[in-house]
Amino acid sequence: MPFFDRPVEKPEELFDREEELGALRRAVNSYAITVVVGFRRVGKTSLIKAATHGMPRIYVDVRKFESFQYMTYDMFLDELRKSVVSFLSFDKRVLDYIKAVKGVRVFGVELEFSHGRARPLLTSILEALDSWARDRGTRLVVVIDEAQELTKLRGYNIIPAIAYAYDNLRNISFVFAGSKIGLLYRFLKVQDPASPLYGRYMERIELKPLSREKAVEFLRKGLEEYGIKVSEEFLERAVEKLNGIIGWLSYLGLRVVGKGNASLHTIDEVLEEASKIAISEFCNFVNAMGSKRYIEIVKAVGSEGATWSEVKRYLELKLGTKIYDSELARLLKNLIDNGFVEKRDNTYIIPDPILRYATKAIRC
Repeated sequence: MPFFDRPVEKPEELFDREEELGALRRAVNSYAITVVVGFRRVGKTSLIKAATHGMPRIYVDVRKFESFQYMTYDMFLDELRKSVVSFLSFDKRVLDYIKAVKGVRVFGVELEFSHGRARPLLTSILEALDSWARDRGTRLVVVIDEAQELTKLRGYNIIPAIAYAYDNLRNISFVFAGSKIGLLYRFLKVQDPASPLYGRYMERIELKPLSREKAVEFLRKGLEEYGIKVSEEFLERAVEKLNGIIGWLSYLGLRVVGKGNASLHTIDEVLEEASKIAISEFCNFVNAMGSKRYIEIVKAVGSEGATWSEVKRYLELKLGTKIYDSELARLLKNLIDNGFVEKRDNTYIIPDPILRYATKAIRC
């Protein structure tokens, strides 16, 4: 089982995801909307790409907007346009359908979407894609990865278009994936009675970290394929530090393969390097939200976790000012919605082992 430095594409490249793979394949063939959730680097993108490998699929990745404070409909349309162009390698005949959409121009195998008032409607684009799928007797999967970033969309609401497709376009299945679970559901507005998607069924697939046993197996087998034998002490310590987050385990595996040997020192090196990545991601969130108080809350939660009262006491001592319950509730909710903090029973914890390790070093 080799390690990969990017999401895998094929089912045989997945490790220990047979159940989720089967569930997602059944879902895209049975339901209009499937939601795939899980922590960062737990393998959501790999699962989606592997499960839909060989299927007609349009894959839109909106992670590039994670550090943005807002995005426009034209920005979203441009990402969709690029995805449709990539899809042409599957079947160029889709151009015959998409070129009929008002606001779309075709130049050979290139597409151009108009901007401003002349821009194409999302419903019209989806109708064209549905017609292509209907005429081919197939089902088209439209994937929006890290879909919660679309909560930043200004000036246009795509939810009515998704609801229209849900009700009328029988040859399209949507997959919405996200690591910021609270924000993802906020984007879909599934609990808002005024939302067009309220009451619509959505299949949910949750991807969890590997168990301790499977994480050890993943590292051991992966390194053995490269002819590198590792001690049980190395495996136990690696899994203790990185938990079952397969993205971080793969990162460690690649470093060991690069060095040609497995030492405990390499685990520490990976922790330090990965910490810089995790801190950078967290600081993007802090800068976008415009409040340094998130940093102090994460430090209060730290590596051991903390209760509400412990977080509040730490924050007030650190800032030297009173923190109202309503403000703390808002700050904690934003951290939870963005996947940086999780509440288990009465304790707040940091689910990402790398960010948990790096809390004391955070400077934004």
